[in-house]
Amino acid sequence: MSSFRYPLDEIRDKCDLAEIVSGYVALRKRGRTLEGLCPFHNEKTPSFHVNSERQIWKCFGCGLGGDVFTFLQKIDNVTFPEAVESLARKAGITIERSEQAARQISEKERLLKVSNIACAFFRSMLSKSEEAQQYIEKRGLSAAIVEKYRLGYAPDSWDSLLDHLTMQKVSQSDALKAGLIISRENSPGFYDRFRDRLIFPILDSSERVIAFGGRVMGEGEPKYLNSPETPLFAKNKTLYGLNFARKSISAQDRLLIVEGYMDAISAQSAGFENTVATMGTALTEEHVNIIARFTRNVILSFDADSAGMAAAMRSYPIFERAGFNVRILSMPRGEDPDSVLRGGDSTRFASMLEKALPAPDYRVRAALARHDLGTDEGKVDALKDAAQVLAEIDSVMDRERLIRHLARLHPNFSTGTTLAEDHLRSEITKHRARASRQKHVSDWPNKKESVPQTANPQKKTSLIERSEWLLLGILMFRNLDASKVFEGVPAKEFSDEASRSLAEVVSRLYAQTGKIDRGVLRDEVVGTPAEDLLTDILVGFEDADANYNVDELVNVITKHNKNDKRRRLRSLADRIAAGEIKQGDAEYEEWRTLVEETSGPWRR
Repeated sequence: MSSFRYPLDEIRDKCDLAEIVSGYVALRKRGRTLEGLCPFHNEKTPSFHVNSERQIWKCFGCGLGGDVFTFLQKIDNVTFPEAVESLARKAGITIERSEQAARQISEKERLLKVSNIACAFFRSMLSKSEEAQQYIEKRGLSAAIVEKYRLGYAPDSWDSLLDHLTMQKVSQSDALKAGLIISRENSPGFYDRFRDRLIFPILDSSERVIAFGGRVMGEGEPKYLNSPETPLFAKNKTLYGLNFARKSISAQDRLLIVEGYMDAISAQSAGFENTVATMGTALTEEHVNIIARFTRNVILSFDADSAGMAAAMRSYPIFERAGFNVRILSMPRGEDPDSVLRGGDSTRFASMLEKALPAPDYRVRAALARHDLGTDEGKVDALKDAAQVLAEIDSVMDRERLIRHLARLHPNFSTGTTLAEDHLRSEITKHRARASRQKHVSDWPNKKESVPQTANPQKKTSLIERSEWLLLGILMFRNLDASKVFEGVPAKEFSDEASRSLAEVVSRLYAQTGKIDRGVLRDEVVGTPAEDLLTDILVGFEDADANYNVDELVNVITKHNKNDKRRRLRSLADRIAAGEIKQGDAEYEEWRTLVEETSGPWRR
């Protein structure tokens, strides 16, 4: 793109930094600056500041800072040109490209353009489908709502969109990468992913179309069909409607999470603008990190009988660890936010929101509801289930509060609450101890012994890292035949640069001298990636660490390497099938080597 210069000053002048940042972070006035929780590292006390006068930002927690361009680069993980072009579009500035510059457009920019073309196509098809128009009227979607959410329709055809994209000179490769078409299985060619569905474009925080959701308008499965993972779209990092909801979330300091597109649209349109929807996946740590930028008060409103509610309950510990206040809105059987609000009953829905239960209370109530509390046997079984739920709650205050509530169901309640509560505490303690033991065992390769954390747990958090750390320490502190160990797991197959580098030096020293002199080893690794790792091991390795089973550790590392190779092999095989890699390419030769290493023909 050296053939022209971006109008950076003009773009910077027309893009208010605070407005851009507020799309990702809840900002509050503090003196002459705005502050919020840094989106680039986890924190509970705001250290991220925006100076609107100088149009700069700085986090005093992690040290990052810059202008509007650097912020967008870091938050969206894009290149400088991509950030500039995105802000130019937002500011309404047209950038004239030379022919050479046009050829250098990035993949993300191409896919965004493809998604916009597809969105315009779907929107144009909506008015041409009588069935879609009837469905929209039935669901109470006004013209203003259709326009705001850019709703569209995918024709009941195998190739309508494909033909349109071809006419717009979109390559099939880009259409495939954007998740709009699918490769035919038994014949060459492609077909449309979305067919005969109402289309919901999915927008990012910069109001760009990054994916689509399609809903059947009659009978058929799946009810909802989403775009696959693409370079633009990651389900575990996306919440539908966040682009519209973010300001309201910050203002109200509360977020409502619903299950579907229609629930989110109905809630936002009825005045509950702080509403978003999940993308058909469980709430993830990435979702929680995004939400934490705006609020730590969340209400979950899912169908009580749905898989979504079960997934939300499994996600609750993530919220709890992040310090969230989570409440559950239990919808009446057969209803959802859309059905309640579509009837114009926003007052009833508001009342339901205010009566939402704290997540621990909801979980306990759900456990009790599975049993007949009119019988002694039912009460005992209910208490067993409730004790299991309480054991999974980290908050001592919540556990104690609910123990007092549950004690009335205990057989000994009539003789005094203390005994009943003590019995419940004992049962909960057993569950927590059992869960802790199971987690401890599953975290370590040697299941007969407990393996302590390393002296530097921040650097050694995964199973493979801990296993390699222990194995290298054992080779340094026990009189073993290192050559046999490295026959089982060659030094070059250790997982990262530091461990590989250290393993290679250890292997070489043993081959040369028949022993591993730690003093010589320190001299050998000075100034290399292995230096810090060696210091970590020399400081943190304890006598008990030397007793761990070497064969088990080798097996863990070997299994990890095999799985890595299989994942890489699958990735290469997919790219070969898509025509991205051809015979003679370096990656094709890598694929052939991996096929041989994984023993026999590769089967997907």
